[in-house]
Amino acid sequence: MGLYKKFRKYVTGKRMVWPPAFREDYSLEEINFRDPYIVKDGKGGYVMTGTIYHYNYNDSNMCVLYKSKDLKKWQGPFVIVDGNKLDDKYYDFWAPEIHIIDNRFFLAITLHKKNCKRGTYLFESKTLDGEYSMVCRITPFDKSSLDGTLVCQNGEVWCTYCHEYIDVKDGHIRCVRLNKNMSGIEPDTDRLLFKASANKYKLTNKKYKVTDGPFYFEKDNRLYLLWSTELKGGKYALLLSEACENKIDGEYIQRGVLFDKDGGHAMIFEDYDGTKKLVLHCPNARTIFTHQFEHPIILNYEDIKLIPCDKN
Repeated sequence: MGLYKKFRKYVTGKRMVWPPAFREDYSLEEINFRDPYIVKDGKGGYVMTGTIYHYNYNDSNMCVLYKSKDLKKWQGPFVIVDGNKLDDKYYDFWAPEIHIIDNRFFLAITLHKKNCKRGTYLFESKTLDGEYSMVCRITPFDKSSLDGTLVCQNGEVWCTYCHEYIDVKDGHIRCVRLNKNMSGIEPDTDRLLFKASANKYKLTNKKYKVTDGPFYFEKDNRLYLLWSTELKGGKYALLLSEACENKIDGEYIQRGVLFDKDGGHAMIFEDYDGTKKLVLHCPNARTIFTHQFEHPIILNYEDIKLIPCDKN
């Protein structure tokens, strides 16, 4: 590691206990998470996964979750994927998402293996909070990709993912269909949905444009896709797009910006009262100079005002 990278690692990073110490009463502000993802446990509580790391984004070797009864105090962490137990050496462990499909518990998580492009892999467990075992890779091997999310439609399961800017400069949001037994992806189903430059709100003038964190939800019989990008000036933002004719692999319209205060990679869930909640991480990077560190923030989705995508 060069001197500059060493300096950046120790100056911009926050030295954390590794892995984080187990506690019964973490607040959201105390959980150093990127890419938070929350699901109900079916017993009146919630579980939350997310990206944890020590100094830099690729130094994690595990996936953990936290548990809560009220979305305020959280117990954990509980390790659900231990990189030391995998057959090969993997890095990153980014953007874990738990999906329940046909009463099966799946975990989609971005991993990076030596001599192989980064991609999203599928794991499965017998229980929601149990240890997950690897099933297969669910993004194409020839694309450096991340942040794959699962969505079901008409009996089919799709993975919508980000094709990284390191490959294509203007990052892509793409989708690919999984096969019936969830053991791989169907050939010739990989589709480009839109590029990062589809965002017209404070579009960055950088040569490389980021796509992050796709997530689907339905409202008023319409299918929407959340995604995140970097704005002009370096701030992170959460955007909203709509699937035309509700087709996952069809055309998309950019509806606007939901959050432009250096936070994003969000998802939406319903609490036990039926209220739509949006969870994202903010700020987008930790720094010892500001003493601000990424952590989850939960908002009422209906309280968020949409900023039109062409308003600058």
